[in-house]
Amino acid sequence: MNTLPKTVSARDNDVEQLPPLDWRSWLTLALFLVVTVFVVHPIHIPVPVPSALRPLKWRKGRISMDLKLAPWAAICLLLATTAIRIKSEVYHGFIGSDGIEPYGIVILIMSLAYICISLDQSGVLSYIAMYVTKKWGRNGRLLLLCFYALSAVMAVLTSNDVVVLCLTPIICIFSDITGVDAEPFLISMFVSANTASMALYIGNPTNIVAAQANKISFLVYSAWMVLPFLGAAVTGCIVLYLTSLRKVPRTITVTIDIYPRSMLVRPKQAIFGSVLLVLCLVALSVSSFFGVAVWMVTLPFGGFMLIVDTVVDLYSTSRMPASKSASDLDAARKTLSGSDNIEIKNILEPSNPEPVLSSVGISTVSSETADQEECKPDRHISKSIDKLQLIMEQRLPTVTAVLYRLPYGIVPFSLGMFIIVESLSELGWTPRLAWLLKKVCPSVVPAVFIVGLMTTLACNVLNNLPMTILFTRALKHSIFMQIDQQTRKGALFALIVGSNLGANLTLVGSLAGLMFQGIAAQKNRNIGYFKFMRWCLPVLPVQLAACCAILAAEMVIIK
Repeated sequence: MNTLPKTVSARDNDVEQLPPLDWRSWLTLALFLVVTVFVVHPIHIPVPVPSALRPLKWRKGRISMDLKLAPWAAICLLLATTAIRIKSEVYHGFIGSDGIEPYGIVILIMSLAYICISLDQSGVLSYIAMYVTKKWGRNGRLLLLCFYALSAVMAVLTSNDVVVLCLTPIICIFSDITGVDAEPFLISMFVSANTASMALYIGNPTNIVAAQANKISFLVYSAWMVLPFLGAAVTGCIVLYLTSLRKVPRTITVTIDIYPRSMLVRPKQAIFGSVLLVLCLVALSVSSFFGVAVWMVTLPFGGFMLIVDTVVDLYSTSRMPASKSASDLDAARKTLSGSDNIEIKNILEPSNPEPVLSSVGISTVSSETADQEECKPDRHISKSIDKLQLIMEQRLPTVTAVLYRLPYGIVPFSLGMFIIVESLSELGWTPRLAWLLKKVCPSVVPAVFIVGLMTTLACNVLNNLPMTILFTRALKHSIFMQIDQQTRKGALFALIVGSNLGANLTLVGSLAGLMFQGIAAQKNRNIGYFKFMRWCLPVLPVQLAACCAILAAEMVIIK
């Protein structure tokens, strides 16, 4: 399992001489911190927007400074002040360096996302969840354990984002039907999904970033992480069960019949999607023996799933008319979601009732009556777009629904953060982090516990994806590479542990946490920052201690 590069030989003292900091270094660090704030708490800046057909007429609009736009606004500012250069930091941030391939990571994430969301669109995940609810729904405490186990299994095979998107509405609906408090079930599902996401390579984008940078294969990753995952999952389940006893009743009265079969809207595509996902996991395992990049493995599977969905949609809708009346639009959109109760949402987008031009981050805001009269020509454009959208929904319902839900926001966010972190490395901050990590990691056991704790806490300051990119670059730096190989390996897998478990402390620890809060709010479940922390605070320390202890034992026993 020794897949990391050999330890760098001892060098002269000038290796330890950290590069000096200047105004460019401080400006880049300040913008990096500002971007992480905007990711967690987006702001909306009002701007005048010209009318499409009347350039001299203006209406109110706004720019949403969120995870898509904030990193690139910071990059533009850094370029304008000559703090960074296109041929250096921007180029290496996009193409990659030190074994990190940002474009490959984005392709891998989007390919897997299409497969998992298409599988969810078939209704199979909702079917399983409703079956569990019907089977054990009358015993509250048993149902809590079942949801925990179901979330873990689903997160292992798909990702934590897919689990949150699928199970959060179902738990809220079950709560509405029975009158049972949804909070224990929602927290249990969320904690379980974030814990199980560390088990396999594909469970979390942070796993992909760290493993790709260090050329850790799918099989090697799984071999090291399966036992720490089980330790964290079991201890988390025990603590959550004990802390939830007061709020979960022993018996639940269900007054209506539940029909899980009604959730399975496309049985054949559900079977095909499940088989394709299993084959993709097998191919990822085998690819490690041939040295094939993982994104080259997942891209054909994602493309094949897209082709099959397109062919099935065209065949099944071939007898439908080319257009329908406007009253059929809502029905078509309900077909997209697979269930009247599950809304179509971008997986990384917060709910926003106002129309947004997502390509540039500008949204229009309704104005006064006089302004509405001036903008009448724009309505023709809007109607044309709605008509085209309706045709897409009629002819390609599954493809359109999956495309709606793909995590597009992660593409500009990830690439932008890679460029900013590359700038931090070039301007002296990453070497300092590498120097600090070297000092606090004298051997493998302290390295596992210290890096695990540092990254867990850093998740809740920086969010887990920017944190992982930053720490991965630090662990790859020549200063940190001077320590022994086993200690570096322990620090790497401790980083993966922290990037997953860190989301189990506050809602800002991961993008999944922000999505979870938004979906729960849509279902009238207000799970705020401190309420979430009160639930998770007893759980995380136990999980982290158990996980790091098992990982440290593996590092000591297996050389």
